[in-house]
Amino acid sequence: DCPATIGRVVTAEQRLRELAGALPQGQLLQEPELLAGYGGDESGLAPMMPLAVVEARSVADVQASLQWASRNGVPVTARGAGTGKAGGCIPEPGGLVLSLASMSRILGVYPEHGYAEVEAGVITGAFREHVAKEYSLFYPPDPNSLDNCTLGGNVATNAGGPVALKYGVTGNFVMGLSAVCADGRLIETGRRQPKGVAGYDLSSLLVGSEGTLAIITSIRLGLLPRPREVGTSLLGFADLPAAARAVARARRRGLSPRALELIDSHSLEQVRTTGELELDPRWGALLLVEFDGEPGQPADLLERFVDDLGADSPLSVQAAGSSEERCALWALRRRLSKLVKHGATGYISEDIAVPVGSIPTLVESLNSIAERRDLRLATYGHAGDGNLHVNILWYDEGGAQRGEEAAAEVMRQALDLGGTISGEHGVGLAKRRFLPWEQSPQELNLQRGLRQLWDPAGILNPSKVLALGGPN
Repeated sequence: DCPATIGRVVTAEQRLRELAGALPQGQLLQEPELLAGYGGDESGLAPMMPLAVVEARSVADVQASLQWASRNGVPVTARGAGTGKAGGCIPEPGGLVLSLASMSRILGVYPEHGYAEVEAGVITGAFREHVAKEYSLFYPPDPNSLDNCTLGGNVATNAGGPVALKYGVTGNFVMGLSAVCADGRLIETGRRQPKGVAGYDLSSLLVGSEGTLAIITSIRLGLLPRPREVGTSLLGFADLPAAARAVARARRRGLSPRALELIDSHSLEQVRTTGELELDPRWGALLLVEFDGEPGQPADLLERFVDDLGADSPLSVQAAGSSEERCALWALRRRLSKLVKHGATGYISEDIAVPVGSIPTLVESLNSIAERRDLRLATYGHAGDGNLHVNILWYDEGGAQRGEEAAAEVMRQALDLGGTISGEHGVGLAKRRFLPWEQSPQELNLQRGLRQLWDPAGILNPSKVLALGGPN
């Protein structure tokens, strides 16, 4: 056995030397202490140590890495900032991580055409600030991790965020892409104007594909005029069902908030512990509501919004009086993901979406699941478009099994209400087992066929989204 083992080790080393020779010096990482930082993401799933990491700085680096991987049958997982919550960038066993974080240039902003060209590693929040400050333009998608996540990762998962309610998710702003196929070929997709229906929409196919079809290297993103005024308010309700009914009622009235976020009692308790906001003690749940438009318009829309709630009106309304107060509200909202898990022995974070009118029914079901499983469910998220983040929490060593059972119940309930297993986080590893619950065997087989066409050797993130060889 020993000679064979030594032979395999030597072969692996030889192959890595070949890869290192195809890249600029210092861009292939093999030291264990460096590799460890590329093994996991924010999903809570167990990390995996990769064989090596390529820190790509150019399209040529990506092409050389994929050509090498195709020749040697080495699986490749693309990675941005590792902020994903579905395990999509956890490496494959014995696989290569292809980091695009250093491909972080804004290649050009073209106000007269309404778009920008960016590399995949550009940080989302920094890009939004740049186009707002320098060009008075607006890039709406604002995922919770926008200060850290990359635009390439956003495209790979079709990320959303609070203002997706009014403006849409990342895919609504992708006009075109540059991507490298598994064999190293570079392709260009899309257009440079709002309209274009020539041929199949390959850009949309790559959006949300989670690195399983090709590696996105640069993106053409549409931009909008910057809203002149934004108004943000907290609406407090006695309990979560009352807040959920208010969401459904507001949507029936045809109003279009920029954002409409729901926060349940457990999440609210955690906010209170920070002492950063003075919150009415009567509130058992709240809505974070935001409108934008011309000067004076947000306040008028908020008034209409509250008046139209009728019997579902809030106990009180707390408006942000300045841009600083507004930023403080959103900063706290973006910390909820970490706040709600404080003190828990373990957790599972789910990301479901249902038709907006079904949110009251969903909330009742979540309460029932929590009681039956002796768990705590902290629910918050983008209620205006039906996308809620359900955090399943337990406080005892035996809670993990109950948590897994509850997660399955949450998924079933979302699907029974006509919803989906993921509104914006993607499938990755974390939700792969639930995909056949939502999609038919025919749909899954068509997707497997697409993967095999784009990646015949099966090297691109092969264990993510759906199994290539059969049922998940």
